[in-house]
Amino acid sequence: MKWTRRTARRAPRAVAQVAALAGMVAVTGLAAAAASASGSHATAPQTATVSLTYQCRFPSGQHPVTVGVAARVPAVAKVGKPIQPTGVSLTMTLPPAAAAALASLHSATVSAATRLTVSESEGSVGTMAVWPGVTAHPVHRPAHASLTLTAAGAVPSVTASSPGNVALSAAGLSVSFTAGRAAAAPAPGPARPTAPAAGTANVPAHATPATGGGATVPSPSANAHPPLLVTCTLAPGQHAALGTVVVVGKARQTGARHAAEPTGKCPKLPPNGLKLNPRFPPPPHPKLTLQAHSPSQGCAFATGYADVRKLKGATLLQPVITNVWESINTLANLTTQVNYLELDNAAELEFHGLHQFPPSTATFLTFGFVPTTATLELMEQGTINIFVVGPAIPGATCHPNKFRSCNNVATAYSRLKALIAPGSVTVNGVPLDVGSHCETPAFDVILTGSNATNPQYSIQFGGPLTGMATIPHFKNCGVGENLDPIFNAAISGPRNFTILTQGALCTVQGAFGCVPKSFTPKPVKPIRKVIG
Repeated sequence: MKWTRRTARRAPRAVAQVAALAGMVAVTGLAAAAASASGSHATAPQTATVSLTYQCRFPSGQHPVTVGVAARVPAVAKVGKPIQPTGVSLTMTLPPAAAAALASLHSATVSAATRLTVSESEGSVGTMAVWPGVTAHPVHRPAHASLTLTAAGAVPSVTASSPGNVALSAAGLSVSFTAGRAAAAPAPGPARPTAPAAGTANVPAHATPATGGGATVPSPSANAHPPLLVTCTLAPGQHAALGTVVVVGKARQTGARHAAEPTGKCPKLPPNGLKLNPRFPPPPHPKLTLQAHSPSQGCAFATGYADVRKLKGATLLQPVITNVWESINTLANLTTQVNYLELDNAAELEFHGLHQFPPSTATFLTFGFVPTTATLELMEQGTINIFVVGPAIPGATCHPNKFRSCNNVATAYSRLKALIAPGSVTVNGVPLDVGSHCETPAFDVILTGSNATNPQYSIQFGGPLTGMATIPHFKNCGVGENLDPIFNAAISGPRNFTILTQGALCTVQGAFGCVPKSFTPKPVKPIRKVIG
């Protein structure tokens, strides 16, 4: 069975994380409801409730934690249609010794964000997904007793391309605990709020309610005590199945892969990760009730086409690894009246230590009749910002407002420079020396991906991002003669359509979306058409 997957709430790590002409990877979206299926199989959703024991590593040592997972899973789905779990919640009960470790937060109340790893498989074939969840309100922290927290959120869908049985099973778990209402006065100074993506495939590992609308608590950056991240391992010998979906229908043809199948591992990031590009500020947001700051690394291959409108042709952008620093900031208002979610991510291209696409060679008919071949390099100028915005509460009635639509939209911003590689230009087979600095000034490219398009986009599972680019005038072209006018007349100008295809995001923590037994992202073939 081969897979294409979509998040249940693409808000891209969202609404990945958000890309541009230079490989913007962005972030998350709401998959369509699971399809109904015909036949002799039962079609009513399965309600799964399992109780599991995890061994969780707290600063005080390893403690057993009881975790209950509840979800509704379709009994039957069709090939090529999303299988969408709904009503997902995770309830954890910390024993007194584990609850006592939360005293390090120095808060009378605590909140939590969870990331449950779920295996989606048919036999030995399958993949992994992350089911995120957040607590709706801070919970009182007892001094000498057990503590129970419930986290909920929308989760990714999965789509099978051939018939069979899709089995969903719980696997690893990580939890980030943050201070709720602080027991001591918070440190002075404003902080830009950040909020977990309730329902995105890449919710940050910790979440803190923020001032406004609902619970009023300080943000992590305004509190002197950092969040507490806890990783948990499923105790062996347990039945962790969340349901099995019967997939019916005919296998779909996925088509041949692109001839150039790249490979490569997720490159190392700087010690403090990537920073957002200050040229592209985040969108305005409403008053917040929840915020978080917990970035994590992932990477994916990106490829696509950059059209040159005047030449009535397109350049194939060769596949490149794109590093993504997910969930740098996340913002949410979980009240039904506002229902807002934003996820901020940063990305960076990686080509043999250079932040650019691999050189791409294309041949066009200049002025409609002269065959011209050139190699183009697209170079990143600063990091790529990916902002994902959409509704935060799954299943709630949604009305568009000035801050978001009812779809989850990832907008990826990049600043690029185009260089024509020296010695690469031929005109009607005759070499043309354009010099070593035939290039454009830096220009902005903005691409968007959404859960409303076909195919859909998700930072976790990939998809298309599209937009228009204005190519500025070339400068410094030619040796001994000024060739700038030739390139400007043939190439420069507005409304050059760009479509970028991001592959599945390979996350370093857990190797989700990676080639088995490596931190290598899966190859991707470029999409040429997007509907919607």
